[in-house]
Amino acid sequence: MLYPGEWSGKNMGTNLRKLVTPTEIDIASLRHKTLAVDAHNQIYQFLSVIRQPDGEYLRTSDGKVTSHLLGLLPRTANLLNRGIKLAYVFDGLPPQLKEQTIRSRSDRKSDAAEKLAQAKEAGATAEMKKYAARTARLTPEIIDSSKRFLEAIGVPVIQAPSEADAQTALMVQKGGCYAAASTDYDTLLHGSPRLVRRLSKSQRATSGPELLVLEDILDTLGISHDELIAIAIMMGTDYHPRGIRGIGPRRGLKLVKQNDIPKAFDRAGCDFDWQAIMGLYQDMETEEDYSVLWEPPNNEAIRVMLVDEYEFSEDTVEKRIDELEDAYEQFG
Repeated sequence: MLYPGEWSGKNMGTNLRKLVTPTEIDIASLRHKTLAVDAHNQIYQFLSVIRQPDGEYLRTSDGKVTSHLLGLLPRTANLLNRGIKLAYVFDGLPPQLKEQTIRSRSDRKSDAAEKLAQAKEAGATAEMKKYAARTARLTPEIIDSSKRFLEAIGVPVIQAPSEADAQTALMVQKGGCYAAASTDYDTLLHGSPRLVRRLSKSQRATSGPELLVLEDILDTLGISHDELIAIAIMMGTDYHPRGIRGIGPRRGLKLVKQNDIPKAFDRAGCDFDWQAIMGLYQDMETEEDYSVLWEPPNNEAIRVMLVDEYEFSEDTVEKRIDELEDAYEQFG
């Protein structure tokens, strides 16, 4: 059995960019709102970017990876200090339909690791950086340490039984969270009313995060939610990445608007079980019993973990502890 996280890396999902028009928002508009964050999606970004010059992860003296924590600490503290509440949702076990995609990603990572070794031997710094980012894997140690850190700073940690995309969608539907936060669009396919993308851009003065509202997307396109799912399946999803040959967003949209969904797939020449994939988006297993309450940071646990175990500087940790305490006072 695959460990949830060992296989996933970054959930690529379906690229709906050519179908939707996001609205850039001011980060201040998210103040006092709770976002359901796709944890694996964000941690994978840190693992891909925060590296040594030779492409290796940053590690402690005894070899423990710290790249993800070096990203999570400032990012989470900064957002909380802006008054944005966060709940991190972790992937569970993937549906069987995703196994082929997982194997394919694993093969690509192995290929990238070989090219990284060649780049190191040649001393090609730019190539090392490029291929290192493609080798990122979320191991049990990385997932477990991420959860421990988030729990220590008081941020809710929710374990999804399957895909985090589906769990974040449920949490927004139930009203406990304002929006899902992810670089992927799949949470919209699972029915999240709102999605915030590019949350990391909030630290830059020239660019803000993007907001996508599902109802507005469906109204603009003149389609139902099931029809949006159908277009995504035709284009390619994590459960059948190739989709249907020759079907892009424009043709997919035309097909579902001129035909009912079964006939649209028939006319597109679909040769796989699209109903099974649609069923995953419509009714994936989720956890109904969860909490999005933010607790006061456990300062001693933070110090022990980051300073003693992961060799962070005391000054850096104390600065972030002060920020977390200020954030908690804002939340009351």
